[in-house]
Amino acid sequence: MRVFFDTNPSPLIPHLRSLAESLGIACESADVADAGLLDSIRRETALNPGAPLVLDAGSLQSRCPPDQLAGLAAHLEQCEAKVLIVASGRGETVDRILRALTREAVRGLVGGRAGRVNFSESSKAYSQELAGFSFAREPGASVGLELAKGSPAETIMSLDQLPALALVKTGKTKVFIWATDTVFDMLRPLAAEKEFGQAADQYIPAMIFLRSVLGDQCWHNPNPGAGLVIDDPLLKKSYGFINFPRLLASARNRKYHVTLAFIPWNHWRSSPAKARMFLDHADCFSVCAHGCDHTNKEFGSADYEDLLGRNFRASQRMGWHRDRTGLAGEPLMVCPQEQYSLEAMRAFADSRQFAGLVCTACMPRNLSAPQICGADLLLPAQDSFFGFPVFKRHYWTDISIFAMALFLGKPAILVEHHEFFRGGPGGAEKFVSELAAVRPNLQWTSLAETARRTHWRRRLSAGRYEVRFFTDDFELEPEAETPAEYRLVRRVPESSPVRRVTANGAEIPFVHGGNWLSFELRPAAPQSLQIQVEVAPVRPKKEYSHGFTYQASVALRRGLSEFRDNVMARNDFVLRVAKSLAKKMKQTGV
Repeated sequence: MRVFFDTNPSPLIPHLRSLAESLGIACESADVADAGLLDSIRRETALNPGAPLVLDAGSLQSRCPPDQLAGLAAHLEQCEAKVLIVASGRGETVDRILRALTREAVRGLVGGRAGRVNFSESSKAYSQELAGFSFAREPGASVGLELAKGSPAETIMSLDQLPALALVKTGKTKVFIWATDTVFDMLRPLAAEKEFGQAADQYIPAMIFLRSVLGDQCWHNPNPGAGLVIDDPLLKKSYGFINFPRLLASARNRKYHVTLAFIPWNHWRSSPAKARMFLDHADCFSVCAHGCDHTNKEFGSADYEDLLGRNFRASQRMGWHRDRTGLAGEPLMVCPQEQYSLEAMRAFADSRQFAGLVCTACMPRNLSAPQICGADLLLPAQDSFFGFPVFKRHYWTDISIFAMALFLGKPAILVEHHEFFRGGPGGAEKFVSELAAVRPNLQWTSLAETARRTHWRRRLSAGRYEVRFFTDDFELEPEAETPAEYRLVRRVPESSPVRRVTANGAEIPFVHGGNWLSFELRPAAPQSLQIQVEVAPVRPKKEYSHGFTYQASVALRRGLSEFRDNVMARNDFVLRVAKSLAKKMKQTGV
């Protein structure tokens, strides 16, 4: 991608460059101060036909006399170019650029205020999963496009009712016009994830443009999966509002997968006889670890040794549960109360007992300073803390948040508790149906398989690809029916010694340095590749153990939670009384 500007680019351009590079696209600058805009564009389209061109309208004002603009418009119409005009600021010169290069379809820029980002239903060819959906933005000033009456411009994105990203076809050229005063800085440390989530209008337009022009040269996840996680239940015919025979029948008939986040402390409470029903539905049901004891903020602790021990004990308990019931646990962790610390992430990474974390939060709760940026949150799984991946999950509000996840290449993972099934499996079936409408070819597999397949991929050249994966056990599907070469990369801290790497059981050479593991694969024929990275685990200095009093408190907590779910939640009167008491206790400080 080449960005054309005059002498000094507008402040938006450095951020646009980092955004493009976060998507795997090299961004080069072209100062037109000497050659002029028209000659610079002519030279670029001759040398690199079809390459994306970006015009920084804010800085080009002094280089766009009417005759130059007319010549540029005529040239672009003949060369099948893909152009993005980044239009910021106000002024007659910027408006004149927009009018000339869109053949009057866009009249200029206008200001406004907006609190929503909307993607046109008709723009699906460009906005993909986002088409027809609306998202919140930080309410405030906005800039948009004034379209001519009867304009042929196709609105792709609008801020409230004001078009902000439009496409105009002039001759053989597609001209994208993005009206914005801000491009999101993908390298800026973030204090909270919502800074990224509520700024979609500051980065999605660039992604739409680059994907439409460069396709698989951009980082992308070819096959993001989907999952439904239910926290807490025991393995019984019914729990709270969940009737498992009905839910499992629904999952099998509708071809979706249910993962039960099972509390390892409960391993001794599962009846082998009652587990048979779940084993019989292994095609659509699985279990993973939900904490270890499920105490309050269990993984929010800063005690690294205790956390390391909890990891091994949780994994051990899931093994005991497998031996008792036949149900093998998936190597994934769901933290109680969505709470985990930076020390917990280190313990997860060092212990190697789990392949990843499934959580609504991608940031540890005890960070003393921002340590994560937008480029990290663009990833299908966020792995910036010790290389341990976090797979984002969401509670149900509406389907739009899952549409955004799929657009970004992340798995669409719904998390719920038993109350979601008050009316039976209808809510789950609605989720599955609406998700299928967003992405018809979506794959429903076990959560562990989804994690194992999640990756970023980009085409480097004909038959050569780069793949960034996130779990030690990774499954790579072939790109095409012809042989291809792959360069694979995984974040692994230098402090974690890699013993060996295998592909389909065969050991292969690798390079490990600078917190990155990399290796090359050149299979003779297209085939699925089972990649395994073997890292020496760090074992705790002492075995995880707590005394009788602690274990009694865990048992009491579990008993009260189950009474709440199975009795109180199903009795409206008791529930109202409990809520009233809780409110009074909060008011009185009890």
